[in-house]
Amino acid sequence: MPRLPLRAFLALGLGAAGLAATLVLALVVSRVAADRLSERIAGETGDLARHVAGQLDRTMFERWRDILILAENDTLRDPQAGSEQKRRVLRRAHETYPDYALVGLIAPEGRIAVTDSGRLEGLDVAHRVYFTQGRQGPFVGDVHDALLLATLQPGRDPADPPRVLDLAAPVRTPEGALAGVVVAHLDWAWSREVEASLHDQASGGRRGVEVMVLARDGTVLLGPPALRNRVLAGLPSVAAVRAGAGGATQETWPDGRVVLTGYQPTRGYRDYPGLGWSVLVRQDAAEALAPVRALHRQILLWGLAVAAASAAAGWFAAASLARPLRRLALAAGALGRGTPLSVPESPVREAQAIGLALSAANEALRQRAEERRQAEARQELLIHELNHRVKNTLATVQALARQTARGADSVPAFTAAFEARLLAMSQTHMLLTASQWSTTGLRRILELELAPYASGRPERIHLDGPEVGLAPRIAVPLGMTVHELATNAAKYGALSVPEGRVVVLWTLADGLLRLSWQESGGPAVAAPERTGFGTRLIRTSVERELDGTVALDFLSDGLLCRLTLPLERSEAPEPQAA
Repeated sequence: MPRLPLRAFLALGLGAAGLAATLVLALVVSRVAADRLSERIAGETGDLARHVAGQLDRTMFERWRDILILAENDTLRDPQAGSEQKRRVLRRAHETYPDYALVGLIAPEGRIAVTDSGRLEGLDVAHRVYFTQGRQGPFVGDVHDALLLATLQPGRDPADPPRVLDLAAPVRTPEGALAGVVVAHLDWAWSREVEASLHDQASGGRRGVEVMVLARDGTVLLGPPALRNRVLAGLPSVAAVRAGAGGATQETWPDGRVVLTGYQPTRGYRDYPGLGWSVLVRQDAAEALAPVRALHRQILLWGLAVAAASAAAGWFAAASLARPLRRLALAAGALGRGTPLSVPESPVREAQAIGLALSAANEALRQRAEERRQAEARQELLIHELNHRVKNTLATVQALARQTARGADSVPAFTAAFEARLLAMSQTHMLLTASQWSTTGLRRILELELAPYASGRPERIHLDGPEVGLAPRIAVPLGMTVHELATNAAKYGALSVPEGRVVVLWTLADGLLRLSWQESGGPAVAAPERTGFGTRLIRTSVERELDGTVALDFLSDGLLCRLTLPLERSEAPEPQAA
């Protein structure tokens, strides 16, 4: 197989690496930039929906305010004013905003008293919602077919009656009595002008933007002709906006189009309560995200150009690297054989750095060989120490078994007591193993032994004292002592009843550890007639093994045990940082 010269190999390698790195970087940057641009476009779509919803609320508020102002007109409030005077007031209101289909005043009993055009006067509308609600306060009703107004347009198709919005407000005399209800039917043809205005505001120069206004039940009131009067359901945007949320999402519509949809519920404006309408602003996703695709292409093209430049630079740089690298390869071979290493000087900074690294590696290998020799010696020492500790532990277990058997009444009693004491010893061994048999904390030993007796009530066990590190020779016997005290308390003492309590206090001064075990709240205590194995184990562990003292006082309120142990200087607590 033919082998490439070093220059060609390095040039191809550097060129390929530069190409791959540049392409990956370009893709990452392109993805991040595209995601941010997509988020911005989606945010703008949501902002458009929010702006359109606010504009729609303000437009409806203006009509709401027209009716409230009309209800305060002095002529309409005056019971003595004539019908013609009131008609002129209503006509002026209609002329101010021509999109009203009808403006009228309904008498308190429910008949139309006066209208702006004189039509429908005398008609009984007492059962109409706008009258019954308008008597109580300002009212606005959603879009509906106006059957009465249809009778005034003889040439209109009966299947296509006019559609209106109802606005009403009570009219009261200066004394506060109900003088009637002023009502205005806003012709839904007004929506075409509103739709054009909202579309102009929403598009803002963006192509393919469509604005829809949905009723409370999801019916399309304003929007593309193919969707008008249809109920939209099953779309994430519709579900979110009907739940009162606003935002933007990319979704697939029933017609198969993938669109970016901004949605926002209307919330009313000032004292206008709103009709529960929702605004959707949608645009084809391909159209909306066209800037993202353009950004992708631009970044990738620049990435390819930079990658090509990297490949060319790699070709020319390879020539200056080939010669010093060949010399370094010879030096590396000497390093592998273990022969004396001679690192050549090089004018190339990187090649010189590699040479220095080879020298450092040579020295490191020498040091590691020495460290390995020392580690083997330490390992042999540790094995001897482990053998010694295992022998001591087996001797302790043998003595523990022999002494437990002496005080046991039966094999089950021996088994339970022996297993519990082995477990206590093993728990302390686990703590020592976790600390690599250096020291373990006194508080941790106490917590480990007493935790099972807390019964979910921390106040039963109280521990208080400084941090004390115990060497293995002290930790194991002391752990056994604490286990015996806890077991005795659980069988006969304070921990045998729910209200019992154990307080453990300790101090460290002048190399002496003083520990106090005080029980309270348990059964009445009396000194035992004979010394049990537990007491003998405590005295043996503390007085014989640890050269300490034990004082047991059987007080009426509970057992008091005081231990005093001498500690080595290395077992004193480490100073805490201020």
